[in-house]
Amino acid sequence: MFNIKVLGGLLLSFIVGVGCQLAHIPVPSPPVLSGALLVFMMSLGYWLVDRYLAKRPAEQKRNCGGHDLGKGVQP
Repeated sequence: MFNIKVLGGLLLSFIVGVGCQLAHIPVPSPPVLSGALLVFMMSLGYWLVDRYLAKRPAEQKRNCGGHDLGKGVQP
């Protein structure tokens, strides 16, 4: 699952880069190294927190009532 997300992200980035080059428009990315590192670190932080939270048990699951679609809904 993880490899599919990474490969999909790389493929999408490549397609956007090629499209911008062919259309002669600037690439929608930071033009300096510090900006690119900021984007990379934000992405890395998001990924690390996602991995950490996915391993933790759902402590509040009992408090989640879920959706009530179809329960007492009158058209």
